[in-house]
Amino acid sequence: MLDIKYIREHPQVVRESIARRGVKLDLDALLELDAQRIVLIGKAESLRAQLKVDGKPTEQQLEQLKGLKAEFEQAEADLRDTTSKWQDLMEQVPNLLAPNTPDGDESGKRVERSWGDTKAKQGFVAKDHLELSDKHDLVDFAAGAKVSGNKFYFLKPKAVRLWQAIVLLAQEVVREPGFEPMMVPHLVNERVAAGTGYLPKGEQADNYRDVDQGLVLIATSEIPLSGYYMDEIIDVAHPIHHAGLSTCYRLEGSAYGKFAKGLYRVHQFEKLELYTFCSSQDSDEELQRIVELEEKIFQALEIPYQLTRTPSGDMSAPAYEKYDLEYYSPVDDGYRELTSCTNATDYQARRLNIRYRDKEGKLQFVHTLNGTAVTSTRTLIAFLENHQQADGEVRIPKALQKYYGGETL
Repeated sequence: MLDIKYIREHPQVVRESIARRGVKLDLDALLELDAQRIVLIGKAESLRAQLKVDGKPTEQQLEQLKGLKAEFEQAEADLRDTTSKWQDLMEQVPNLLAPNTPDGDESGKRVERSWGDTKAKQGFVAKDHLELSDKHDLVDFAAGAKVSGNKFYFLKPKAVRLWQAIVLLAQEVVREPGFEPMMVPHLVNERVAAGTGYLPKGEQADNYRDVDQGLVLIATSEIPLSGYYMDEIIDVAHPIHHAGLSTCYRLEGSAYGKFAKGLYRVHQFEKLELYTFCSSQDSDEELQRIVELEEKIFQALEIPYQLTRTPSGDMSAPAYEKYDLEYYSPVDDGYRELTSCTNATDYQARRLNIRYRDKEGKLQFVHTLNGTAVTSTRTLIAFLENHQQADGEVRIPKALQKYYGGETL
């Protein structure tokens, strides 16, 4: 969440962020509650002080104290009610927007750069990943639906081998700058889930939940990694880097919409997530580091892509600045979203109480950043589509051959 002091001092900046994102939120109502809360805090503290008397109170004092106690209890009740409403609105205020963020919805994205040859004619009609899966016996959707339901699947031996090879390659790329792999819990408590900003109060969002135990199945390893240092003061003189490996679970309410076929939108998938904790001074540079690493991975995989800057109306609440890496699909002759890189500044750390000491020794909230590096679903689609040959075989790029153990599937 944002700092309430910043909201008080810069309400117009916050209003602009809310409006540009298309969020419906009455900031004036929040500021009014904030003012009421300040008054009630002062009233409760004053009454608490008046309830303290030296020595044994007289009968007259006792009668006065009785009235003061009732007044104090009412002030405390009013403060709790006002604070609860204030907190609800505070959690709905999105992060600020980085300078030069494009406006609009998804259609307003700005292409920053592209890589790879998408103009070369293959000389044949490209097959989609479902056709290639049938040919090479890669994914069993029928068995997945029988066992678990629609949008579940079994990855078969060749596909598992390919996925593991891609993960090993990605780990090699990100390990050099210090992103070490970490396995994470698949279930987190609701405080951690809400603390990331992806579990709006009173909404199910896109997560599976165990209501009885108060647990949430993760939709990304960003969620448990965000909570790793919850309620701690950490040393970020050098940024802390993690590469979270996990299975991810999503309800995918839009699973029957755009690009719904096959592996593109599924309820369960594997993912490698880059995650950084750093000081406010380092976060801009760290975001570019994550972007460059994701590009390096997909250049090694020889998958053509374009890097886009995400517009204000397509940003999640925690995102201050975000980029998407979109792979080229020869089937559609267009680009599809593959990965993303986000700077959440101190938005998540403020909710989860993760701090560091600056050079003057003052406590500050850390900045958190994340990058979805590779997924078993969309990365496999991008890989199969771009490396298929005229005869239906799938070529393995040179950088991946040592992990896969061959030149074709």
